[in-house]
Amino acid sequence: MNRIIFRLCLILALFHASQLYANVESVCKEVRFQLADNAWVGHYYLEGVMEVGSELLLQPDGKFKWYLAVGALDQYAEGTWWKNGTCIGLKAAPQYRQYLQIFPTRLDLSEQDLNVTWPDGRQKGHYVLASP
Repeated sequence: MNRIIFRLCLILALFHASQLYANVESVCKEVRFQLADNAWVGHYYLEGVMEVGSELLLQPDGKFKWYLAVGALDQYAEGTWWKNGTCIGLKAAPQYRQYLQIFPTRLDLSEQDLNVTWPDGRQKGHYVLASP
């Protein structure tokens, strides 16, 4: 009897927890690039993540260049970017995708910063526009 009650409680707890996280978006839905999105074009540096270096270049033609260095891991990608509402999405070109272990899945707009969501769903750090 105790096992049945325990299992029911566990199922209920998992059900309620899944409802809490159901609305958390970890990716920015891909849409067509618009020239109006050029307000976000620029060279950005990652801040707020210890011992990680990263830069992001959003180009006016909807292309991007990105790199990240942490420990012995260096990552590089090029691809396309778009703005969808309050987020920016990045899609690495096929020749880079298979090698990416760490890659931002979503960048949320915040004044001039881009708040990062990583593949595991964590939101940590932000890309800051470089001073000219």
